[in-house]
This record gives sequence, structure tokens and C-alpha cells, in this order.
Amino acid sequence: MPDYTQIFDGDCPITKPEFEAWHRQTVLEMVIETPNVTVGWAAKVLNFFLKTTVNVAGFGRPDLFKWIHPVIDKGLWEGIADAYKDRRDILEKTHYRQKVKDIVTYNDYQTIIEGLELIAQERGYLPVDVEEFWKEK
Repeated sequence: MPDYTQIFDGDCPITKPEFEAWHRQTVLEMVIETPNVTVGWAAKVLNFFLKTTVNVAGFGRPDLFKWIHPVIDKGLWEGIADAYKDRRDILEKTHYRQKVKDIVTYNDYQTIIEGLELIAQERGYLPVDVEEFWKEK
């Protein structure tokens, strides 16, 4: 079970490096605890939980909402492929793996997140805001 005290408890703003280290450790612990779950699936479940508890319910330390990752799935990949079809630099990262089950290492996952962060930076978005590209199946 993930330990959320580091990111939920306290009044001190959380930094990006602190969140990223917590996220990596938490996802990898989830994979160890549930061996049939890939890094991609563990991250998807964790990110969905964080999106609802932080963005919707308002839990977490100050600035946590700035760092949470988007929920990666087929709908997001399809929307980004359409919007960025001429941006090989972005698609090489965002589409490094194209199925959640194929994201088997945290480095695979991090490559995809780096691509999503490029989109967010170009648009002046928070990382989670790239979900606007999500395409209904």
C-alpha cells in the first residue's frame, strides 16, 4: 500500500524532485507487491488516484497539483498523435511505448512523461493538463 504521508501531510510546498522520487518509489513498490502488474498499470492507477484526490478533492501539500502526472492510456496517445503528427521530437517520447501493459520499466514510463512535459511546457500547462488531448474511444 502506498505511503501518502510524504506528499499529503505538511504545509511545506512539495518540490518536483521530491514528488518524482516519491512517484518512482511508489510505482516500483506497487509492482513488487503485485507482480502481475506492470509499471504502466501501476502508474496509471496511481495517477488516476492522485488526479482525483489532489485536483478534485484538494488533498496534498502545497504545489502538489503542479507535479502530478497525467493518466496515460490509448485515448491520450491517440489525441497526442493527432495533434502532434508533425512533431517527431515529441512523438518519439510520448509514443515510446503505445500500450500501458508494455510500459515495463520506470525508464520507459519516464520517457513518456518527458514527452508529455514537453507538450505542457510549450503550452504553458501543468503536466496533468495535457489530458485535454484525450480522445474518446
